[in-house]
Amino acid sequence: MSTGLKIDELERAALSGKIGRRDFLARLLALGVSASSASLLAMHAEAANRNQAIRRAALRDEYDYIIVGAGSSGCILASRISASGASVLLVEAGGADLSQPKIAQAQLWQQNLFSDTDWGRTSIPAPRLGNRPQAASGGKIWGGSGSINAMIWLRGDARDYLHWEEQVGPEWNLAALHRAYLRLATPQVGARPLRSPAGTGPITFGRYAPQHPLTPAYLAAGREFGLGEIELNAGGLLDGIGVAEVNATADGRRSGPAQAYLVPALTRPNLTVLSDTLVTKLELEGNRCRGINTIVDGVPKKITAARETILCAGAFESPKLLMLSGIGCADQLAPLGIPLLHEMPDVGRNLQDHILLLNILFKSQALLPPPVSNGASAFAYFSNRSRQWAPDVQVMCLQSPFLTSTLPVGAGFSIAPFLVKPRSRGTAKLVSADPRKPLRIDPRYLQERTDQDNMILGLDRAIDIGNSRALKPFSAGLNSPSLLNTRSEKLAFIAQNGGAGFHYVSTCAAGSSPGNSVVDARFRVWGVDHLMVVDASVIPEVTAVNTHAPTMMLAELAAEQLGMVPQI
Repeated sequence: MSTGLKIDELERAALSGKIGRRDFLARLLALGVSASSASLLAMHAEAANRNQAIRRAALRDEYDYIIVGAGSSGCILASRISASGASVLLVEAGGADLSQPKIAQAQLWQQNLFSDTDWGRTSIPAPRLGNRPQAASGGKIWGGSGSINAMIWLRGDARDYLHWEEQVGPEWNLAALHRAYLRLATPQVGARPLRSPAGTGPITFGRYAPQHPLTPAYLAAGREFGLGEIELNAGGLLDGIGVAEVNATADGRRSGPAQAYLVPALTRPNLTVLSDTLVTKLELEGNRCRGINTIVDGVPKKITAARETILCAGAFESPKLLMLSGIGCADQLAPLGIPLLHEMPDVGRNLQDHILLLNILFKSQALLPPPVSNGASAFAYFSNRSRQWAPDVQVMCLQSPFLTSTLPVGAGFSIAPFLVKPRSRGTAKLVSADPRKPLRIDPRYLQERTDQDNMILGLDRAIDIGNSRALKPFSAGLNSPSLLNTRSEKLAFIAQNGGAGFHYVSTCAAGSSPGNSVVDARFRVWGVDHLMVVDASVIPEVTAVNTHAPTMMLAELAAEQLGMVPQI
C-alpha cells in the first residue's frame, strides 16, 4: 500500500474519531510526514470531528449568517465571514469525508464522477448529442465540485471579465476581480515562472506538467499552427498555447476550497457546519428573507439569519431553492402548488455549459510514462471571430486516454476540445414541490449553428495537432474508425462523442436590472432583502476557461463587498 493511501486512511480514522490525536501524530511521523505537517493534519482532523459532533448537538435557532452549500463559494465565505467573529452556520447536503483517496489524490479525481460524492444528476435527452441524456455532475461533499473536479487552474481571459462588467456593473471591474483572484491561491515555489502575479491565498497550485514528455511536444505542435506560447494565468488574453497548472501540491494532493479554506476555519467556535442536511426552502416574510427551513437528523427545523442568508448551493440547487420558496416564474410555480411570493422569471433560465468532445484518441508509438498530477499537459485556444472576444474553443492535451477504456493507460493519449463560448442557452425547471426531486435540466447543447461550427473547429484542430510533426515521435495515429471528412460526418461524430463540460453557470445570473437578471452587482437577489446568491449560478456569461477559479474569485469579491477580507 502506498504512503499516500496510508495517510488518507489515517485521516479518515481521525476525522471519524476512531483514533486519538496522539496516535494519529505518531503514525503520521512513522510514515515520514514532517512534524509540522503532521501537527497541522492532526489539528484539522480534531477540529472537523469536534465541529461535527459537539456543535451539531448545540445547534442554535439563530446565527448572524446562514450559508447554504459548502461548495467552493460556501467554503470561502464561511472562512472569511467567521474570521470576523460573526456567528456562521454552514449547511451542506453532502458529507464531510475529505480524506478518501479519490478526493485527496489528484490522479484519482475521475473516480468521483457518478460516485457517492457526485449529485448524479442528468439532463433530458439532448437532440444534437444523439438524443442522449447528459450527466450534470456536481460535488456532494465539503468543497462541492472543488473536491471532485480535475483541479485545472485557469484564471480566465480579461475580455470575458470586461464583458461581465458591462453586463453587471462597475462593482465587477477588472481591478476588483484582480484583487479577488490574488486572495485565492499561492503558486508552488519553483513550479512556475515569476512574471505572473503570485497571489497570497490559501490554495496551493503549481505547474507539474513539464515533467511529462507530451507537454513540450504539444507546445511545439501548437507553434506549428501559429500559436504563440503564453502563460495561461497571467491575466491577459488567451490567444495561444500554454502549460497546464493544477490546484494540487507537488506530492499530488488536492488543494481545494474545503482543504484550504474550510477545514482550517473549523477551530473557530463561531463556525458551525451541518453536513448531510437538506435545506427544504427559504423562510420569507414579505420582502425579507428570515432564514431557512431544514431537516436536521430527520426533524424539521427553522433557523434564523440575523444578518444574511447566502445561497452557495450551485447552478442547480440555488435556483431550485429560490423556486421552492416562491421566487421565480408564476407560470411554473402555480401548477406545482407553490405560492408566488416574488415574481422573477429569470430564475433557472440562461443555463450555460461548455461541451467536451471525447474519444479523440491517438495510439502511442511506445509505452508512455504515467500521467503527472491530474494528467493535463497544456491548453491551446482557437476562435472563429475577432480578437475583441475571448476564444471560442479550448483544446486540451491529456497524458492518457481520457474518460474511456478504449485504450489502457500508457497505450495512447487524448486531445480533448471544449466549446467554451457557447451561444445556446438552456433552462433548469422545477418539476415538483418536493425538495428531494431533481430539476428538469435542458442545456440545449449545440442548438445554435454557431456552436456547431465552433465544435467542428475544435475537432479539426485537435486532429491537426495530434497529426503534427512535433507529436509524431509519440503518436501512431488517430484511433477512430469514423470518417471525418464532411460536415455531416463530423457532426455525427460530435453527436456520439460530445457531452457535458460540467461547467454549469448563469441560472441566477447577475445583471444591471431585475428585468434581465436575478442578483445585482453585490450578489443580492433583486427585491428580497437579506438574501444573496454567491456561486457559479450568478456568472452572467460562461468564461472561456474551466469555471472553478472564476467562481471562487467571485466568492472572494463577495467577501470583499461584505467587508470580510484583508486588504492586499
